[in-house]
Amino acid sequence: MPASCRRRWQPLQVAPGLVLVLAGLPQALPAAEAPRAMLERMANAVEYLNYEGTLVHLHGGDSSVLHITHQVQDGQVTEKITCEDAGRQLIRNKDEVTGIFPDQHAVLVEPRDGRAEPSSPLRGRLPGAASIDDSLYLLSMAPPERIAGRDTRGIVIRPRDGFRYGYRIWLDRATYMPLKTQLVDEQDRVLEQLLFTQIVLPERIPASAVKPTVATGAYAVRRAAKAATGPAADQAGAQWTVMALPPGFRLTVRKAQPAPDALNGLRHIVYSDGLATVSLFVEPAVAASEQAEGLSQIGAANAYTTSIDGYMVTAIGEVPARTVEMFAGSARSLDRKQAP
Repeated sequence: MPASCRRRWQPLQVAPGLVLVLAGLPQALPAAEAPRAMLERMANAVEYLNYEGTLVHLHGGDSSVLHITHQVQDGQVTEKITCEDAGRQLIRNKDEVTGIFPDQHAVLVEPRDGRAEPSSPLRGRLPGAASIDDSLYLLSMAPPERIAGRDTRGIVIRPRDGFRYGYRIWLDRATYMPLKTQLVDEQDRVLEQLLFTQIVLPERIPASAVKPTVATGAYAVRRAAKAATGPAADQAGAQWTVMALPPGFRLTVRKAQPAPDALNGLRHIVYSDGLATVSLFVEPAVAASEQAEGLSQIGAANAYTTSIDGYMVTAIGEVPARTVEMFAGSARSLDRKQAP
């Protein structure tokens, strides 16, 4: 089951396009057909087209089915995602994200930053053209497939080293919607797949289609506090950083979970190369009997946990094991006193 169903939610050196041989001479694809341009169109399609469909999520030996309704009206996006196996629903608009959990008789509401660009959870799992660094990834074309009754064009995003994974994406030829996306490892094995088995793109979607279909009158409602970010997070407790970063990774976000004792709050630090992302979690070390140090796997993600200076440090991301080990193993507190 994807993170949005299991937890609260969780959540290219560009090669000169594929060459065609015409009259015995190689000719680059037109700019509009180049992989990077296609990815730009994909990002716009996922966020700003109306669509309804069934999405199958495969990772490891698990699978789940999601029903997505994505409405754009007067420039405003509202989206409803229903997890078929648990009946859970995620509803997103410009102001907030609401999670409905029938199995727990609970509703969780998280505020969104109205100033931020809207982003579909689906888009969040897809690579964007602007985020792909030429020195880290190579773009090329993949053979087309017919998916959900629609013709597609394929794109391959291949990493240039062993610190990150690659992607294969098939876009609807007419609309550039991503109909199939695969995360692949160094041996080209599929670690995770998102596949639309059915999709329609109507001109209009009624407001009723993105309303909850679960009666929540008797459910407990909790409104999540927004985690401190930026300067506020920097002031909350000890500061942490990663001393040895893989090529291309840089700090993008610092968050601090509110706690009565700021020193004991959970810290969340995010690093990214523009495409791959690694989250570093730092919290006071728990009892030895509760610790689970070392390498573990969660779906397509690797996680590595270790103890440093009385804190438990965990690095997690959809990257190879060597990457999370490097992150967690070289994490250090900036408040740590240096030996004379």
